[in-house]
Amino acid sequence: MTNVRKLAALTLAFLLSLSVYLAPGHTQQETLRAQVLLPLQAVQELSRQNKNAEAIRRFAEVDALAAVNPLEVFTIERQRAVVLVAVGDSAAAARALDKALQTGRGALPDRLVLMEHLVLIQYRASMYSDAAQWAGRYLALGGQREQLRQVQAQALYLSGQYQQAVEVLQQRLQADLAARRVPEEVELRLLASAYQQLKNETGYVETLETLVHFYPGPEVWADLLYRVMQRPDFPSYLEIDVRRLMLAVGAMGSAADFLDYAQLALSAGYPVEARKVLEAARGVDKPAAPQDDAKLNTLLAQAMHTQIEDDKQLSQVDAQLAKARDGNPFVNMGLNLAFGNHASRGAELIAQGIEKGGLRQPDAARLRLAYAYHIAGQRDKSRAVFETLTGSSAEAALARLWLLHLDVVPWKPA
Repeated sequence: MTNVRKLAALTLAFLLSLSVYLAPGHTQQETLRAQVLLPLQAVQELSRQNKNAEAIRRFAEVDALAAVNPLEVFTIERQRAVVLVAVGDSAAAARALDKALQTGRGALPDRLVLMEHLVLIQYRASMYSDAAQWAGRYLALGGQREQLRQVQAQALYLSGQYQQAVEVLQQRLQADLAARRVPEEVELRLLASAYQQLKNETGYVETLETLVHFYPGPEVWADLLYRVMQRPDFPSYLEIDVRRLMLAVGAMGSAADFLDYAQLALSAGYPVEARKVLEAARGVDKPAAPQDDAKLNTLLAQAMHTQIEDDKQLSQVDAQLAKARDGNPFVNMGLNLAFGNHASRGAELIAQGIEKGGLRQPDAARLRLAYAYHIAGQRDKSRAVFETLTGSSAEAALARLWLLHLDVVPWKPA
């Protein structure tokens, strides 16, 4: 973590500035004895001269005197931390600062800054459980440094306290949303990972949805969409609809993904869609493997041939549909027209098919009507149809993701 390293780099300078103030007494009952103060001042001077190995040796004199009250412990251990930080012994420095703070001595503002640096030292020393604990104390006492909130969550996660990490991150997320702040991407990803460690699928998916709302990226979209396809109730006829959204959000990762999509489109009777997908495949960053390139050319030739044959029948569309017993031909023909630069007319046909009824997959037909409106640039109509797909079905899950893509469903905490 860059912020942690930057702040930790200031620790030595800060501790040195504090170490100047070796107060001679705390209360009438607690005093810093002269025999303790003198060697501590010598240690401090050695530290200023960067003679830290010698300063460590001088601590033997201090330790031999044995601190007799909390003020002496606080002062000795704080100075010891200065030297240990300077020589790079983070673990020992953390133990010294911990011991100093446990005395309860020092004004609250100074204690908060000491806690802040203790947390950062502990984090650097991979003392994650301790860092999380002290970060919690710091925040409970009113500490305001934002980095400590991030460190607390990360330390909880790294120490295996996933449920506590979720609670802290959810609190921060809801506070951000209430204040209309955009949540930090790193915190959303950490929250998702914590849910995953807890095997909390619902929390994980909700967090992924939050990520794509604020930080739409192809890898998160791909994760969400593949999870839809992995549902036990996912019907095979919806795979092409998932591919359509993958293409829309830029989650097609390779030439092979485009080829699979094109094959589905051809098999479903949508040659224009297949042709457009194959043409898009040529623009992917990674070049296709030789066998994929050959398959692409074969599929493209097949798509173009089928399209030519279908175009010959366009003049007979109305007559064919007039004979239809149910709405299925309207949906299929309407979607084909939508892909063939007749999106508005295609959407009208799909809507007629839905009204006619007798559909094999009525919810899939509504998905495709919304998609046709999307192709036609009629975003409001597209949204309105997607919003009719509610409940727990795979179609409803896919419609929700479309709405997230269209940016009309802000994430709401459960």
